[in-house]
Amino acid sequence: MDNAQISQYLEERLGGRPVKAAVFTTYTFDPAFFELEVVPLLLPENSSFSIDERVKQFQVRESLREAELPIDVFYDQNIFRIQGESSPGMEYGCHGVSEGNRAFHPKLSFLLVGNGAGESDSLLISAGSNNLTKAGWWDNIECQHWEEIGQQNGDGEFLQVLKQDLEYLKGKQIVQSGNGAVSEIQRFLANCVADPEAPPVHYFGLSSTTRFLDFLSAETSQLKKPVELEIISPFFADDSRNNLHEAFQDLGVSNVRLLLPRDDKQEALCNIDYLAHIDRLENVSWSDWVKTTSDPLGVGKEPHRELHAKIFNFIGADRAFTFVGSVNFTYKALNENVEAGFLVATDPESLLETISDDLPEVSQRSLEPAPGEIDGEEQGIMPQISLTFDWLTKTLSGRVGSESPIEIDLIGPDGVDSTAVKGWPLGNCLSNYTGDTEALEKALANGSLILVSGRVCDSGELIAPHRVLLQQTHWSHKPQPELATLSPQQILAIYAGMSPERRQLLLTDARVKRLFELGERGETSLIEEAPLENEFFSEYAELFHAFRMLRRDLSNEQSTPKKQDYYLTGTGVDSLPTLVGRAAAALEPAQESDHQLHPVSAYLLLLSAKEVYRSAEFAGRPYVTAQLEFIETLLQQIRESNLIKLSSEREADRDRFFDWFEAQFLQQYRIERAEGSA
Repeated sequence: MDNAQISQYLEERLGGRPVKAAVFTTYTFDPAFFELEVVPLLLPENSSFSIDERVKQFQVRESLREAELPIDVFYDQNIFRIQGESSPGMEYGCHGVSEGNRAFHPKLSFLLVGNGAGESDSLLISAGSNNLTKAGWWDNIECQHWEEIGQQNGDGEFLQVLKQDLEYLKGKQIVQSGNGAVSEIQRFLANCVADPEAPPVHYFGLSSTTRFLDFLSAETSQLKKPVELEIISPFFADDSRNNLHEAFQDLGVSNVRLLLPRDDKQEALCNIDYLAHIDRLENVSWSDWVKTTSDPLGVGKEPHRELHAKIFNFIGADRAFTFVGSVNFTYKALNENVEAGFLVATDPESLLETISDDLPEVSQRSLEPAPGEIDGEEQGIMPQISLTFDWLTKTLSGRVGSESPIEIDLIGPDGVDSTAVKGWPLGNCLSNYTGDTEALEKALANGSLILVSGRVCDSGELIAPHRVLLQQTHWSHKPQPELATLSPQQILAIYAGMSPERRQLLLTDARVKRLFELGERGETSLIEEAPLENEFFSEYAELFHAFRMLRRDLSNEQSTPKKQDYYLTGTGVDSLPTLVGRAAAALEPAQESDHQLHPVSAYLLLLSAKEVYRSAEFAGRPYVTAQLEFIETLLQQIRESNLIKLSSEREADRDRFFDWFEAQFLQQYRIERAEGSA
């Protein structure tokens, strides 16, 4: 522990290595912070982002889509229903976990990283006290421990627990994907070979069936007596008669020091009765940090840092064991909650010293309830409801985590008058909604937080209205025209082989321009770029070249199905349907814009797009046939209109001319060398 931020430790551990899959678990979850400040750390090092959050989110979203980096986040669903304020603005797995009256409280990171050519991958695992929030990663006093395993050097028992943990997390996913982050890491672990000589790793995992105290006992019992215990925790009992510390006496602990958390006025953050209770006990004392620890942590300095670390430091006569993780000093944490952490051999050095002066005044600030002990005075009940919407197939799916079936309504942002889905029956197996999803699609334009109400079918009990974070998939097909707009010339320039760096600059500039148009300029400024608007269509060969390069790019072996779907049928700023939409706009005289295509350019563009969609290698991709039919409709509209003027002799046989021209345009020619040529 020191004054560094959790994000700095992550960067140090990665050391520039590429991340191939990432899984995080957390109690509280702030999607906005995660996307703006954590996801960029996982992306390729050459990524650079704006300081303007609106532009940065757009940039990160595009970079994450291009990298196709699988990410899964697991959070406590019960606390998110109470505290969640933001929802995802890009695609990654968000999985709410409900364990009934137990808190889902672990703060774990699993990062699969590459080690360069010829070397096998490694798995980085961290456990700590830090939630996926700004406070957890930047502001609080937190703790964290990292381990790294390769495919040949892992401790066998540690590997086995990791496999069980990933299987536990897999069971919490509503969308089971063989290409998700959990599955990627499972495949890595399946190929790992245990090393009998590897030093043991003492890991208390998500799937552990052993009580936390029993887990500690297996190692701490080896310490030479007397054993002292230092407990660092932001939460304590609020019962003045609580003697939870006595549970550690069975582990051979003779003396306990408890760190007294303080607010920015240095007043005690503790129940006054419990403060006095501990002060009266023998062999248990309130403590402060020792100076060698408090100085690096910035204790007592500005800005004030809230204590959120959870540490159990067992100090024997000759060595020590320190547990670093998510476990608070509460009954729920020690006995019931889902927690995680590492027990690490350390030097027998004290982190705390007993307070010799009078205890400080108790803070007037209201104390937060400890995880797992939140008072649930809801009207009605809140079963675990899991929802997902696939933008590619326009499919809404859901299930409830109970045996009793329920019937629910999904309410849009305008309240009960804008019910998006009504009377949808759900059971404990995933099922699809068969009604119209148009109203839901409009609601999801504002985010993934959906208000849910309903009733339990068996008992008739009402389900209290509450928010659920709906999992959206295939964001490449989610309409978001308000983000940015590219001209046809710019889109074709991207197809023609624009570098990723130049493309990012182009998209960033388009996003900034869109903010200007919306009157939301803020601190943003436009990027000066080389003009391509007026020159691109000077030769139609450039148009044909762009489509030839697009087809080649999507057909090569490096092109993934995700990339193909994005460009062929997606709604991205440079997806082919977006470009086709620009051509369609040229057919509507009332739809004039700064980047209006000439009808001839629109016609040739549509023919080029038709050629791509007719390619055999794309025939099996979703909705390609529908796009082809739409383009055919637009082409017929051009043929029947007077937008393209023909010479007088050809105008008399207009249909025949277009049939001949299109047949020649779409004909595949083979170039042969003439006989006798030099």
